[in-house]
Amino acid sequence: MCDVVSSINNQSVYFFDYTQQTFFHISPHPLFLCGYDAEEAKKMGAYFFYKKILPPDDFQMLFEINKKAWKFVYDCIPEDRWHFRVSYDIYLQHKNGNRILVNQKVAPLLFTDDGNIWMSMCIVNYSSHKNAGNVIFHQKDKDLYYKYDFDKKIFTPYLPEKLTKREDEILRLSMQGYNETGISDKLNLSVRTIRNHQYNAKKKLGVSNLANAVGEFNLIF
Repeated sequence: MCDVVSSINNQSVYFFDYTQQTFFHISPHPLFLCGYDAEEAKKMGAYFFYKKILPPDDFQMLFEINKKAWKFVYDCIPEDRWHFRVSYDIYLQHKNGNRILVNQKVAPLLFTDDGNIWMSMCIVNYSSHKNAGNVIFHQKDKDLYYKYDFDKKIFTPYLPEKLTKREDEILRLSMQGYNETGISDKLNLSVRTIRNHQYNAKKKLGVSNLANAVGEFNLIF
Protein backbone atom coordinates (compact mmCIF):
# COMPACT_ATOMS: atom_id res chain seq x y z
CA MET A 1 0.00 0.00 0.00
CA CYS A 2 2.83 2.36 0.91
CA ASP A 3 4.56 1.86 -2.45
CA VAL A 4 1.34 2.18 -4.44
CA VAL A 5 0.43 5.48 -2.75
CA SER A 6 3.98 6.70 -3.37
CA SER A 7 3.98 5.83 -7.08
CA ILE A 8 0.50 7.22 -7.75
CA ASN A 9 1.16 10.55 -6.06
CA ASN A 10 4.90 10.83 -6.86
CA GLN A 11 5.88 11.42 -3.24
CA SER A 12 7.76 9.58 -0.53
CA VAL A 13 5.71 7.53 1.94
CA TYR A 14 6.86 5.60 4.97
CA PHE A 15 5.45 3.94 8.08
CA PHE A 16 7.10 4.58 11.44
CA ASP A 17 6.90 2.23 14.41
CA TYR A 18 6.99 4.32 17.62
CA THR A 19 7.22 1.31 19.92
CA GLN A 20 10.50 0.27 18.28
CA GLN A 21 11.55 3.78 17.20
CA THR A 22 12.28 2.51 13.71
CA PHE A 23 11.00 2.50 10.15
CA PHE A 24 8.47 -0.23 9.48
CA HIS A 25 8.54 0.34 5.72
CA ILE A 26 9.86 3.04 3.37
CA SER A 27 8.77 3.52 -0.24
CA PRO A 28 11.58 3.49 -2.84
CA HIS A 29 10.76 7.06 -3.93
CA PRO A 30 14.06 9.01 -3.93
CA LEU A 31 12.91 12.27 -2.31
CA PHE A 32 13.06 11.18 1.35
CA LEU A 33 15.89 8.68 0.83
CA CYS A 34 18.38 11.39 -0.25
CA GLY A 35 20.60 9.05 -2.28
CA TYR A 36 20.32 6.04 0.02
CA ASP A 37 18.05 3.06 -0.61
CA ALA A 38 15.21 1.93 1.64
CA GLU A 39 17.08 -1.04 3.07
CA GLU A 40 20.08 1.13 3.97
CA ALA A 41 17.78 3.54 5.80
CA LYS A 42 16.07 0.75 7.72
CA LYS A 43 19.40 -0.84 8.72
CA MET A 44 20.76 2.51 9.98
CA GLY A 45 17.70 2.99 12.16
CA ALA A 46 15.62 6.16 12.36
CA TYR A 47 17.95 8.17 14.63
CA PHE A 48 21.12 7.62 12.59
CA PHE A 49 19.32 7.98 9.25
CA TYR A 50 17.82 11.31 10.28
CA LYS A 51 21.27 12.42 11.45
CA LYS A 52 22.53 11.61 7.94
CA ILE A 53 19.84 13.43 5.96
CA LEU A 54 19.04 16.42 8.20
CA PRO A 55 21.27 19.47 8.75
CA PRO A 56 22.01 19.90 12.50
CA ASP A 57 19.51 22.75 13.02
CA ASP A 58 16.75 20.81 11.30
CA PHE A 59 17.56 17.67 13.28
CA GLN A 60 17.06 19.63 16.50
CA MET A 61 13.87 21.17 15.10
CA LEU A 62 12.49 17.74 14.22
CA PHE A 63 13.23 16.53 17.74
CA GLU A 64 11.38 19.53 19.19
CA ILE A 65 8.42 19.11 16.81
CA ASN A 66 8.01 15.43 17.67
CA LYS A 67 8.28 16.05 21.40
CA LYS A 68 5.76 18.91 21.45
CA ALA A 69 3.40 17.54 18.81
CA TRP A 70 2.83 14.15 20.38
CA LYS A 71 2.55 15.67 23.85
CA PHE A 72 -0.21 17.80 22.33
CA VAL A 73 -1.89 14.61 21.11
CA TYR A 74 -1.52 12.80 24.44
CA ASP A 75 -3.06 15.73 26.31
CA CYS A 76 -6.29 15.00 24.40
CA ILE A 77 -8.75 12.32 25.35
CA PRO A 78 -7.97 8.97 23.63
CA GLU A 79 -11.03 9.18 21.36
CA ASP A 80 -9.70 12.39 19.79
CA ARG A 81 -6.19 11.12 19.11
CA TRP A 82 -7.18 9.43 15.85
CA HIS A 83 -8.18 12.73 14.27
CA PHE A 84 -4.92 14.65 14.37
CA ARG A 85 -2.35 15.18 11.69
CA VAL A 86 0.75 17.34 11.83
CA SER A 87 2.48 19.07 8.94
CA TYR A 88 5.84 20.83 8.89
CA ASP A 89 8.60 21.96 6.53
CA ILE A 90 12.14 20.75 6.94
CA TYR A 91 15.39 20.64 4.96
CA LEU A 92 16.75 17.32 3.73
CA GLN A 93 20.39 16.99 2.75
CA HIS A 94 21.20 14.65 -0.12
CA LYS A 95 24.30 12.46 -0.21
CA ASN A 96 25.71 14.83 -2.84
CA GLY A 97 25.43 17.79 -0.47
CA ASN A 98 22.37 19.44 -2.04
CA ARG A 99 19.61 20.60 0.28
CA ILE A 100 15.91 20.67 -0.50
CA LEU A 101 12.98 21.99 1.52
CA VAL A 102 10.22 19.41 1.91
CA ASN A 103 6.88 19.21 3.62
CA GLN A 104 6.18 16.22 5.83
CA LYS A 105 2.68 15.21 6.91
CA VAL A 106 2.26 12.71 9.72
CA ALA A 107 -0.91 10.95 10.80
CA PRO A 108 -1.31 8.21 13.45
CA LEU A 109 -2.55 4.86 12.13
CA LEU A 110 -2.43 2.47 15.06
CA PHE A 111 -2.42 2.84 18.83
CA THR A 112 -1.39 0.51 21.61
CA ASP A 113 -4.00 -0.79 24.05
CA ASP A 114 -3.05 1.93 26.54
CA GLY A 115 -3.60 4.71 23.99
CA ASN A 116 -0.02 5.41 22.89
CA ILE A 117 0.87 5.83 19.23
CA TRP A 118 2.12 2.58 17.73
CA MET A 119 2.32 3.27 14.00
CA SER A 120 2.14 6.44 11.91
CA MET A 121 2.02 7.13 8.18
CA CYS A 122 4.30 9.87 6.86
CA ILE A 123 4.08 11.56 3.46
CA VAL A 124 6.97 13.67 2.16
CA ASN A 125 6.51 16.15 -0.68
CA TYR A 126 8.15 19.33 -1.94
CA SER A 127 7.37 22.31 0.28
CA SER A 128 5.40 25.31 -0.95
CA HIS A 129 7.17 27.57 1.58
CA LYS A 130 10.54 29.32 1.55
CA ASN A 131 11.75 28.39 5.04
CA ALA A 132 11.71 25.45 7.42
CA GLY A 133 9.17 25.29 10.25
CA ASN A 134 5.52 26.12 9.49
CA VAL A 135 4.28 23.50 11.96
CA ILE A 136 0.51 23.08 11.78
CA PHE A 137 -1.69 20.68 13.73
CA HIS A 138 -5.10 19.85 12.31
CA GLN A 139 -7.84 18.20 14.36
CA LYS A 140 -10.01 16.94 11.51
CA ASP A 141 -13.13 15.90 13.40
CA LYS A 142 -13.58 19.40 14.83
CA ASP A 143 -11.87 21.23 11.94
CA LEU A 144 -9.50 22.99 14.34
CA TYR A 145 -6.02 24.23 13.47
CA TYR A 146 -3.05 25.01 15.70
CA LYS A 147 0.30 26.56 14.75
CA TYR A 148 3.47 25.90 16.71
CA ASP A 149 5.22 28.96 18.14
CA PHE A 150 8.95 28.17 18.38
CA ASP A 151 9.59 31.17 20.64
CA LYS A 152 6.92 30.30 23.20
CA LYS A 153 7.24 26.52 22.67
CA ILE A 154 3.48 26.07 22.48
CA PHE A 155 0.72 25.39 19.96
CA THR A 156 -1.69 28.28 19.51
CA PRO A 157 -5.08 28.29 17.70
CA TYR A 158 -4.71 29.14 14.05
CA LEU A 159 -7.38 30.12 11.54
CA PRO A 160 -6.40 29.94 7.86
CA GLU A 161 -7.69 32.87 5.83
CA LYS A 162 -10.98 31.80 4.31
CA LEU A 163 -11.15 31.34 0.55
CA THR A 164 -14.28 32.40 -1.28
CA LYS A 165 -16.52 29.72 -2.71
CA ARG A 166 -15.25 30.52 -6.22
CA GLU A 167 -11.56 30.46 -5.18
CA ASP A 168 -12.14 27.14 -3.48
CA GLU A 169 -13.85 25.77 -6.58
CA ILE A 170 -11.07 26.90 -8.92
CA LEU A 171 -8.30 25.40 -6.78
CA ARG A 172 -10.18 22.11 -6.53
CA LEU A 173 -10.48 22.00 -10.32
CA SER A 174 -6.75 22.78 -10.59
CA MET A 175 -6.07 19.81 -8.30
CA GLN A 176 -8.08 17.67 -10.74
CA GLY A 177 -5.76 18.68 -13.60
CA TYR A 178 -7.82 21.39 -15.32
CA ASN A 179 -5.86 24.28 -16.83
CA GLU A 180 -7.15 27.87 -16.99
CA THR A 181 -8.98 27.26 -20.27
CA GLY A 182 -10.58 24.08 -18.96
CA ILE A 183 -11.71 25.79 -15.77
CA SER A 184 -13.01 28.72 -17.84
CA ASP A 185 -15.11 26.39 -19.99
CA LYS A 186 -16.38 24.38 -17.02
CA LEU A 187 -17.42 27.42 -14.96
CA ASN A 188 -18.47 29.58 -17.92
CA LEU A 189 -16.11 32.36 -16.80
CA SER A 190 -13.45 34.27 -18.71
CA VAL A 191 -9.81 33.23 -18.39
CA ARG A 192 -9.09 36.69 -16.99
CA THR A 193 -11.64 36.14 -14.20
CA ILE A 194 -10.11 32.74 -13.44
CA ARG A 195 -6.67 34.36 -13.16
CA ASN A 196 -8.02 37.04 -10.81
CA HIS A 197 -9.45 34.38 -8.50
CA GLN A 198 -6.18 32.44 -8.64
CA TYR A 199 -4.23 35.58 -7.76
CA ASN A 200 -6.46 36.25 -4.73
CA ALA A 201 -6.18 32.64 -3.60
CA LYS A 202 -2.37 32.71 -3.87
CA LYS A 203 -2.26 35.93 -1.84
CA LYS A 204 -4.41 34.44 0.93
CA LEU A 205 -2.34 31.26 1.04
CA GLY A 206 0.93 33.19 1.09
CA VAL A 207 2.48 31.58 -2.00
CA SER A 208 3.76 32.92 -5.31
CA ASN A 209 2.59 30.41 -7.92
CA LEU A 210 -0.36 28.16 -8.68
CA ALA A 211 1.45 24.88 -8.01
CA ASN A 212 2.32 26.02 -4.50
CA ALA A 213 -1.22 27.32 -4.00
CA VAL A 214 -2.63 23.90 -4.86
CA GLY A 215 -0.14 22.26 -2.48
CA GLU A 216 -0.98 24.64 0.36
CA PHE A 217 -4.72 24.29 -0.32
CA ASN A 218 -4.41 20.52 -0.16
CA LEU A 219 -2.58 20.81 3.18
CA ILE A 220 -5.00 23.19 4.90
CA PHE A 221 -8.37 22.45 3.37
